[in-house]
Amino acid sequence: MLELGPDNLIDYLRDTGRLSPAIALRSSAEVLSGGVSNVVMRVSVPGEEDFVVKQSRAQLRTQAAWFSQPERIWRERDVLDVLSRVTPPSLVPKLLFEDRDNFLFAMEAIPREHIVWKSSLLNGEADVSIGHRLGETLATIHAGTMGDSDLRQRLDDRTIFDELRLDPFYRFVAERQPELRPALERLIDETMATSVCLVLGDFSPKNILLVPSESSSDGERPRLVLVDFETGHFGDPAFDLGFFLSHLLLKTIKHARRADFFLDMVRAFWSAYRGSGLQPARPLDLTKAGQVANLPHEQHIVSHLAACMLARVDGKSTVDYLTSEAQSLVREITRDWLLTLPDRVDSAFTDLQRRLNAVCSC
Repeated sequence: MLELGPDNLIDYLRDTGRLSPAIALRSSAEVLSGGVSNVVMRVSVPGEEDFVVKQSRAQLRTQAAWFSQPERIWRERDVLDVLSRVTPPSLVPKLLFEDRDNFLFAMEAIPREHIVWKSSLLNGEADVSIGHRLGETLATIHAGTMGDSDLRQRLDDRTIFDELRLDPFYRFVAERQPELRPALERLIDETMATSVCLVLGDFSPKNILLVPSESSSDGERPRLVLVDFETGHFGDPAFDLGFFLSHLLLKTIKHARRADFFLDMVRAFWSAYRGSGLQPARPLDLTKAGQVANLPHEQHIVSHLAACMLARVDGKSTVDYLTSEAQSLVREITRDWLLTLPDRVDSAFTDLQRRLNAVCSC
């Protein structure tokens, strides 16, 4: 595989006939920030639309050693194709071309004036309307693919999801925290046994872009664009919910003095998802060591929520915006939740709100 960077990408595009020699001389490439598993570069072509080239890497850019098969780039391509058919136009970028020998594909570029939603959240901006729209968006994806037998066959392999999520998140923590190992191992088993709909596996604020262009009856509102789908598969929708909510609750903890505002946004997301009429499937009954696991579906979501939150402070890919005190609070909360699961998702929100209000005395 030819590893590409901004120093040789234009030459590659010229040599493969995707840019003419004359246009290549006037074109430029730059690396886009974010993510640890791929190299993503924007190509600027004078007089034409910019486009993005994405190439997978075998070794991820993390402190702990973390590897994944480069072939995961084709799973992302397949998921992009599915999303283009089951979601509203312009929610995901259009595919342009692919190079199987070099594990890359190209897609249309998002306008430069976009904002990565993660940045807004880290800056303390909690927009209830965006939370609501994202709840509707995830519900649309889950509902539009639920029970699709053809899609199940195409996307049933969860090797990449295991390499990039279950192993570095759940197993990594379980090996280091024996008290939580039974709960985390049970969660892994339940997740692998559940096959319901398309699961993105990385529905995250860093992969949600806000493009200031869309008009509505309420005035201007940003267009939402989703990116990064290499962990997509046909599986357990509760993972998407727990994973996404973990990001929002970690940002809530960061902005503890504005927790009520952030939790309004979190509840707007959950209310919109539930308002779709969808309920994540109850995990299958699993027999392990003589015990049967049959958690109510909302407790299953909370399990993913707690495990993902804990993994972001003690897993292989940790967040860099929490103080040591905030990390200790995450460990305390998630330990309690994993050992004694709240019966409802809303109960977890309320518990976090109570703890943060007590810590902040506000």
